[in-house]
Amino acid sequence: MTNGFVNKIYRTTAVAVLACVFGTVANAESADLISTSASTSAETRVLFFDVQSASLGSVAKQIVLSTVDAAERANATRIEIAAYSSDDESARDSNLAARRAEVVKQQIANYGFRGTVVIDEEGPEFPLAGLIDSTIDRRLTLRIGG
Repeated sequence: MTNGFVNKIYRTTAVAVLACVFGTVANAESADLISTSASTSAETRVLFFDVQSASLGSVAKQIVLSTVDAAERANATRIEIAAYSSDDESARDSNLAARRAEVVKQQIANYGFRGTVVIDEEGPEFPLAGLIDSTIDRRLTLRIGG
């Protein structure tokens, strides 16, 4: 087996486990979505970025758009963003997580969200973080609230 094949298996397993824990998963191009709803009106969605990337592909843009649509349907006035990068990525680019957050914040504005968008450096933690590979460390969470 090649390392690439093994990494794909690890990533697929990580996403499947997270799907069981957190909700629905939609796989495509360079982004995955996990959506959860708590007993409150808050809803959380998660994007996973490609390695060393802050670019939003078409699937990632669809996830951001669905977040904006959900916020508008819920009459929410706030979307919170928390972005992360793996240790390896941060060693190469210490501003990568911040750039990921800014790209998504701008996309939310492009979709016409009129509420407040807050970049939160202390976003929700996932209990499986770091157990499988660095995929979970390349996440960005979108939390609808208020």
